Amino acid sequence: MKILITGATGYIGQRVMARLLNQGHEIHALCRRKPEGELFNNPRVRVFEGDITSFESVKEAASNCDQTYHLAAYARIWAKQPKIYFEVNVNGTMNVLEAALQAGVKKVVFTSTGSTYGTSDGQPISETRIRLTDFFNEYESSKFMAEEKVQGYVRRGLPVVTVNPVRVYGPGVLSESNALSHLIKAYITGNWHIIPGNGNNIGSYTYIDNVVEGHILAMERGVSGERYILGGVNADFNTFFSTLQKVSDRYFYMFRVPMPLMLVYGWKEEIFARWFGSEPQITRKWIRKYYYDTACSSDKAVASLGYSITPLEEGIQRTLTWLREDLNIDY
Repeated sequence: MKILITGATGYIGQRVMARLLNQGHEIHALCRRKPEGELFNNPRVRVFEGDITSFESVKEAASNCDQTYHLAAYARIWAKQPKIYFEVNVNGTMNVLEAALQAGVKKVVFTSTGSTYGTSDGQPISETRIRLTDFFNEYESSKFMAEEKVQGYVRRGLPVVTVNPVRVYGPGVLSESNALSHLIKAYITGNWHIIPGNGNNIGSYTYIDNVVEGHILAMERGVSGERYILGGVNADFNTFFSTLQKVSDRYFYMFRVPMPLMLVYGWKEEIFARWFGSEPQITRKWIRKYYYDTACSSDKAVASLGYSITPLEEGIQRTLTWLREDLNIDY
């Protein structure tokens, strides 16, 4: 089977692609530039140089494909021109869906984000959740708009399933999308000592292999027009770091930084970005998310797809093994 993957060079995209190659499929990988690495030298991988903001590029890559995994997105925490979020995440998604429709693609899996659902407010977020809070940043709002575009194409007869990963971590490309693995690496090497706020804010932590499996299962069993949260273990920051300390046997002192102080730091980072063109480590829009809980329920994905969740301690242990054995991180 021929399968188009957008975002094939990304954190989740590379892992999905490797899984599909192991299953014997042929891959059309749409990439902005020809990537290096053994994965892309596989004879069953055909690289198409282009961008999802170009319909012609996507149309060419989708030709003769049976399935599409649309993972490409602009997910960085900063953009000098915020409109890029909408150009890539909304217009780009429409290009992928239109190309799939014209090419007769049998099914599309669209990768959105758990952030489109908002905050949990005492109850884990489910797919029926109606968002009551405003969007924290352009990434969230653009992905929400893309989900709305998906529903329009479903009504036109294109089978599309949406998956919503949450805080993903584990082995893979150390890109901005793999920020949690960056954080784990920073902690074990003694370069991270911060817990946001009082550490009691809850998020959902999901191991990369679960997310990859969730994508494959969504293609195999997902119902067109439905959304599936690919969540993990709901835990607060204190629990996450105490688990990391226990598994790594590294007990560095952690500072709980008040949110107002973090906002001041985010403001400073934004000022430097505007004045000197540097990339901010964090912005106030992303920091404000830490004021809220974002616990998630994956019950729908578990029941309908057969999705599974790796315990936090086990997932962190696998990540540490990868850092030590594959990246030669000595700690």
